[in-house]
Amino acid sequence: MFTPDVMKRFVSVCLALASLCLAGSAVHGARPQYGGMLRVEIDGAMRPLDPAAANIDAAGAAARRRALGLVFEPLVAADADGLRPVLATSWESDGGGARWRLRLRSNVRLHDGSLLESWQVATALRVSEPAWTIATDGDTVVINTVDPVRDLPWVLTDLHHAIVVRTTGGALLGTGPFQIERLEPARLSLRAHDGYWDGRPFLDVIRIDMGRSRAVQLSDLEGGRADFVSATPLDARRLAQRGLRMAVSRPVDVIAVVFEPHRSAETSLTWRRTLSAAVNRPSMCAVLLQKLAEPADALVPRWLSGYAPLFALDPKSTLPRTAVAALPLDQRELTLRIDPSDAVAQAIADRIVVDGREAGFAVKVQAPAGLAPRPDARVVRVRVLSSSPERALAAMARQFATRDVEATVAALLSAPAPLEAVYQAEQKLLDQSLVVPIVHVPEMYGLSDRVGTWNAPAVRASGEWNFASLWLRNGTQ
Repeated sequence: MFTPDVMKRFVSVCLALASLCLAGSAVHGARPQYGGMLRVEIDGAMRPLDPAAANIDAAGAAARRRALGLVFEPLVAADADGLRPVLATSWESDGGGARWRLRLRSNVRLHDGSLLESWQVATALRVSEPAWTIATDGDTVVINTVDPVRDLPWVLTDLHHAIVVRTTGGALLGTGPFQIERLEPARLSLRAHDGYWDGRPFLDVIRIDMGRSRAVQLSDLEGGRADFVSATPLDARRLAQRGLRMAVSRPVDVIAVVFEPHRSAETSLTWRRTLSAAVNRPSMCAVLLQKLAEPADALVPRWLSGYAPLFALDPKSTLPRTAVAALPLDQRELTLRIDPSDAVAQAIADRIVVDGREAGFAVKVQAPAGLAPRPDARVVRVRVLSSSPERALAAMARQFATRDVEATVAALLSAPAPLEAVYQAEQKLLDQSLVVPIVHVPEMYGLSDRVGTWNAPAVRASGEWNFASLWLRNGTQ
């Protein structure tokens, strides 16, 4: 069933996205300058600033991960091609996965100028994982887990496990290229870490203004009042028309339709499959989303699993339009709930209305600000975990917030699991059509003309902000 190409866990990011990420780099390929302030705007808030604490503001969760990733570093990071050493240069297990040894990078300085020591790393990990037994052996951290964790390096890539040194005065010290300078109600200021182990960043200051609507952000970018703002594929034409640049990650979110329990019965299976088959995903990606999204044949994207092209809906398992038209009205109607703050989800839902009508369904979109009648399904956007495929699928199943979906995945999958087991678990889930993947979308940002990149794009394939490689033209502002 699986060819070597399919079994490959990570594949190259598509050339189209790569070209967008690198757009303008030739123009800004001059010798970089030190200094200046990068003006960033986001729509959510970023609190608390402790990576081990849970997010308070859902809208700002992604930006919080990105910004704090500039301040607090993990031992290991997930990259486009697998694991990347950060504060740990190597790792090994005893074979069973219950005991791990991670050798630390030498001469890493904390933001107060002191050298990071192994006992501080061990203390930080005990905060994020109190169930682990953690000791040190010279420049090596030794982790013992109650149950074997054979993919522990993947676990450590999460920001939750970033290394934070807590001082007696309550300050949080990290090792990243930037340090926290000041937190205000609607603004976070970061300053360059002069002693950064990978070289001082070019920028002096990053100013992140929070709670800015998308419309205001784009207006500020166009007016020269911002340098880096949130954007979506729906904004691509506007940015291009104004000659502004874009930074695009690989597809890191999946947008899917999740059916509610009263529409999840086995008797409704053919009905759900028919609606799924009616959605024209290629057209949606090419026209509506400006070729900046990928049709979702599976929940786990192809860059992570490689098996997504194997999924195809059998036309024999769907109803023809005449059969749909013959159904009772209550079986042809569908109320689709969306998050009113998600413009992309709104646009996708509107397209599902059109495609559903062509197949004989009457789909209504519900965008409640408060209480509303029970919907039949929800358009849900969830983050694809940059981890192993089995962990990514399990994390998505939890985010869909339906017990049937989570139970299906949990019953078939454990971590770590071979790729074929992940494929079988997802196939079982998609065969039930309780969750219908629609598109995979990237993180996207607009950049001002004065932003230059040095040796890497402003946004990594994983969506990570790579501000340590940015510099500003005429940049002492």
